[in-house]
Amino acid sequence: MGYRKNPVSAASLLRLAQERFLGHQANIGTALTLAEAQQLFEELEIHQIELELQNEHLNAARAQLEVALNQSSELYDFAPVGILSLDQIGTIVKLNLAGATLLGGERAWLLGSRFGLYVTDAERPAFGALFDRAMTSGDVQDGETSLAQGPLATHVQIRIAPLPQAIGCQVVLVDATERKQIEERLRLSEERWKLALDAAGDGVWDWNVQTGEVVFSRRFEQLFGFSENEYGCRIEDWSLRTHPDDRWRMMTDLQAQLGDETTRYFHEHRGQCKDGSWKWVLSRGTVVSRTPDGKALRMVGTSVDITGRKRTEEALLDASRFQQAVFDSLMAHIAILDRHGTILQTNAAWRKYVADSGYAEAPGFVGDNYLEVFDCMTGGDLETVLAASAGITSVVCGEVPHFQLQHPFFAPLDKRWFLVRVTPVHDVAERVVVSHQEVTRLKEAELANSRLANTDALTGALSRRNFLNLAEQELARSMRYGMPLMVLMLDMDHFKLINDRYGHAVGDAVLQGFVLTVTAVLRESDLVGRIGGEEFAVLLPNTTREGGCALAQRIIESVRANPIEVNGERIAFTVSIGVGCLVAETSFSALLGLADAALYRAKNGGRNRLEVGSA
Repeated sequence: MGYRKNPVSAASLLRLAQERFLGHQANIGTALTLAEAQQLFEELEIHQIELELQNEHLNAARAQLEVALNQSSELYDFAPVGILSLDQIGTIVKLNLAGATLLGGERAWLLGSRFGLYVTDAERPAFGALFDRAMTSGDVQDGETSLAQGPLATHVQIRIAPLPQAIGCQVVLVDATERKQIEERLRLSEERWKLALDAAGDGVWDWNVQTGEVVFSRRFEQLFGFSENEYGCRIEDWSLRTHPDDRWRMMTDLQAQLGDETTRYFHEHRGQCKDGSWKWVLSRGTVVSRTPDGKALRMVGTSVDITGRKRTEEALLDASRFQQAVFDSLMAHIAILDRHGTILQTNAAWRKYVADSGYAEAPGFVGDNYLEVFDCMTGGDLETVLAASAGITSVVCGEVPHFQLQHPFFAPLDKRWFLVRVTPVHDVAERVVVSHQEVTRLKEAELANSRLANTDALTGALSRRNFLNLAEQELARSMRYGMPLMVLMLDMDHFKLINDRYGHAVGDAVLQGFVLTVTAVLRESDLVGRIGGEEFAVLLPNTTREGGCALAQRIIESVRANPIEVNGERIAFTVSIGVGCLVAETSFSALLGLADAALYRAKNGGRNRLEVGSA
């Protein structure tokens, strides 16, 4: 609908209606028909409706304008800050309720008075200068002043905004009394805080990061023997009086705090005293204010003398070094464990042994579990590892005063024997000392004596009695821990023909060579014994059926490929083997019977071969 301006009076409306009617009649030239008259009346009704709608629109717009004006007036009157209008000489021409409250009077009698009269005497010159500057420069001026309200004063932030054509200015007042009171309380609190730190011996420093100026408290300067205001007032003064060995790190830590990389600054360094000596101090601090974009503005901290503590630490460090030196001088391999078996400390002999012994995949140093190290050293000897574990536990729990393995353990990788001893430290942490004393020479001598007493004098293999005793022990261990066990029965093929053809001396040499050939194929833990004549038995601990058969086949091939040379003549021979695998046997004689039966089948089957026995 287009906007139309209504006629100003009813006479004007009547005249316009008559003119329009005569215009219609002139165009037609004749009397109006009924249809034409009807159309004319419809147009008149349409115009009437348009006029009514325009009037409604105008009324609504006027109501909205009145509401807006009322709201604007309310906002002005009830704004939380004081708003005043002053003329060019500072007379109040308008103000809101907050402004009247700040000035301490009613609006009616405040209007027409000079604003400067309500400023305290002490602040009046500064306000006058601020007002004049705003009126002459035409720029907005900001500042702070105090308004007098009887015996009290209200502190306000003031903004003076000049109006166009220098007709006056707009003044905005924000009550800052509470903020000033808080600042005063903070000032007093800061003074008390500094006094408390001084009493505690802490020196305070306050660094303006932007200007580089540092305020050092009296106590701070006293720490280094300086009088008040004698230490300096720049960050460079502080840096230059820091020991050269500590300076770079101190400045790096300070920069990390400035860059918000750390939660606080914490650094120990040496500071130079007035007499040239050095004193250890602990400095702590934090950035207390930053710009909106995160740049540090101010950093505050403390410094305290820790020279005594540092001397104590150095003395303890010297004692620790001495203790470690004594610890490292011991020949035994020693490790200190916590109550859970974790290695806390080792001596040089322990570290050198682990490093030199080729345990590439084994742990052996601080933080590792001792039993894992021990397991690697024993080559997986489960019985020995379990015995050591039980012994350490009994010492930690106080059940026994100390513990020692009943027999030395063997380290297969470097072929050494060690005796294990466990001794408690008797401290609150329940630590224990474990030592490995090498007894290889003693053990070798013991084994040599044992071999003399328990080996076959001709071949060097175990005697029948000793072999059977050891085999029964190995069978019991295998059954206890569920480990596999294999036994081989070996019989030299046609050995009687060798004796008959070459004589018994050559036969003895062949037997000796046969044992050497078999032993070369076996592992360190395997046992070979002479059962009688040309019959031998081999015990294979912790060996599966497949592994035992493979090793037996290697023996057959090695014997066949290595004839014995006697008096310049090479004597070839073969061997037949019966294999027995532990299944449900409860004695070694039963297991040996399985292997013997298999050997019988191997010899009947053509010799120079192996057969596996079955229950």
